[in-house]
This record gives sequence, structure tokens and C-alpha cells, in this order.
Amino acid sequence: MGSPFAPVVLPIAALTAALVRWWIQGSGNVYTAVAKRFYIPDPDLGWQISTRHPIWLGLDACAAIVAIGAAIAVAGWIIRRREARLGRRTTALRGAAWLAGALPLALPVLAFARGGGPPGGLDTLPAATIQGIESGIVGIIDAPAGRYQVVAHTGTSITARLSAGHETFDARFGAGIRGGIQGSWQGDPHDFTRPVTAEVSVDATSVDTGNELRSTHAREEYLLTKQFPRITVTLDRVIAASQDGPNAIRFRAHGTLGLIGGTHSIEVTGTMKKVDPAALARLQIADPGGPGGDVLLVKAEFPVVIKQTALAKDAGDFDGEQIPIQVSLVMRHTGG
Repeated sequence: MGSPFAPVVLPIAALTAALVRWWIQGSGNVYTAVAKRFYIPDPDLGWQISTRHPIWLGLDACAAIVAIGAAIAVAGWIIRRREARLGRRTTALRGAAWLAGALPLALPVLAFARGGGPPGGLDTLPAATIQGIESGIVGIIDAPAGRYQVVAHTGTSITARLSAGHETFDARFGAGIRGGIQGSWQGDPHDFTRPVTAEVSVDATSVDTGNELRSTHAREEYLLTKQFPRITVTLDRVIAASQDGPNAIRFRAHGTLGLIGGTHSIEVTGTMKKVDPAALARLQIADPGGPGGDVLLVKAEFPVVIKQTALAKDAGDFDGEQIPIQVSLVMRHTGG
């Protein structure tokens, strides 16, 4: 093509393809995820992260393509003026413009090549509201009393569901990272009327929002991880409990959240169940060379009221008043 503006057609094609991909995705996401996280049903954990991680284009990628197209248009104007002054074509500059114009095409091509999300996959972790335990403490789990230590596992994580900028996404902490989540539970699974204590802490820098730039903002601007490197959750008593099937209970408990230098009273609802041998095999928890002992799975949730925390100064950045928190723990009995 004779016009130095011709390379603009390539970023236009890239933008069209990227917008088509974004529309097909259907999530309306603003930020691009180079390895999109999806949740799929799991018979033991309820939900687990899919091994399929497609490229999930966002409007930020489309904006970048627009910027590249504008830059190439400006380059075309510069090339035309230069050629008019020299009285000849500048082949090298024209070739560079075509090369720069072709680069944005790689993004939608890769996104389509990586495919879509897994069948039945969900963008955010579904809530698991526990009901029917208003009062009374009953229920038995056939597991020994004593100390249960948190195990580093894909089933061990803390997830905050955030709504900001008209987009809802999960911020996950310490998922499967050794040392990312530490803690223990002390009690008697045969009798929940007896004293129980629990303390769990997570490395705040392990936060993963699915977008590295957004995760960096979460660490530096909101969680202030340099000053407050860990987030803690402690439980001091069970308020109510009921049987929830063989070797499983539902519970409500009182606790304290330690977040960004402040402490906040919370009420936690959840479930606790003993893992049978078949589930141990599926979850690949059993380790003949590691510590022995029964394994418990704990699923719990509680809300964080933004204006009651150090995040109050940034409350306008969030679309809601609360941040739902979900905790998933794999715990192994380690002694009395």
C-alpha cells in the first residue's frame, strides 16, 4: 500500500478481534488476566481452582491497542512529512510501522488459541452461607482431641470477594503457598461445649487478585503490607453447633480479625468435617513420610465492614459496604 497510514489497519483489526473476544467472555472485566482463575465443583472441597487458565482480555488491553493505533497514525504523519522533505520513500520506517502495527494482533490471537473457561467454571468463589444453627451446641466428629495444624495445600486459602470499579473479583491469600497460611485449632471434636481456640495468620503479600498490577495496588496502597505483613483470624469460643452429616458439623463462633493494625470482633459461620481415606487419596493429602493424624476440612466465612477498618479512608473505592471473606483450611492432628 502506498499510504504511510496503511499500517493502522492492523491495530484496527486487532482491536476488533479483542472486543469480540471480550464480548464472548461475558464477564465485562476491566483488567486483563494472562492466566484467568476459574472455580469448578469439587466433591471434597466444594470448589477448587481449575487447571485451565485462559487469557482473559480486559478493556485495558483494548485501550492499549487503541494507543498503539494512535501512535502508528502519528508515525504515518511523520513518515509522510519526512518523505516529502527527502523526495523519496523511507522503506525502513514504513517496515517498522507495519511491524509495530502487527504486534497487537498477537494478543487476541493468543487469547482465542488458549480457549475459553472450563465447563461450569465460575469467576468468583460461590458463597456458602451456613444456616440453621441459631442456638445450642451439639454434634460429634470421630476424631481425637488436641491440636490440629494447618497444612499447606490447594484446599488451604483465604478469599475476599471485592467489588470495585463496577467489577467483582476475588483476592486470594496464601493458596497452596508453603508458609502463606499458618495456624492451628485446639479442641475436642467429640464435644464442642469444651473450650476451643484457633488462630490463623496469612502472609498479606500473597494476595492474588488475578491481575498483577491490581495485586500490587492491593499490597502497597490498601493492605500496607510493609507495615502490616500478616492478617490474623482468631476464634475464642463456639456460639452454636449442630450435626451436618456423619463426622461433620456446622458452627457459629466468635472471633477477632487483625487487619492493617486494627482488631475487629467477628462472628464466623462454617463447617468442619473429618476426611475419609477416599477423600485423602483424591486430595493427595496423605503423606506416608510426613506427620500422621486425622485430617479435618474447615470451611468458614464472615463479613468485613469496610468503614469499621483501616480501609475506611478508601471506602469510596469499593462498590459495597462489606467484604465477604471465605476461609478454607486443611488441618492435620499433630498431638494433644
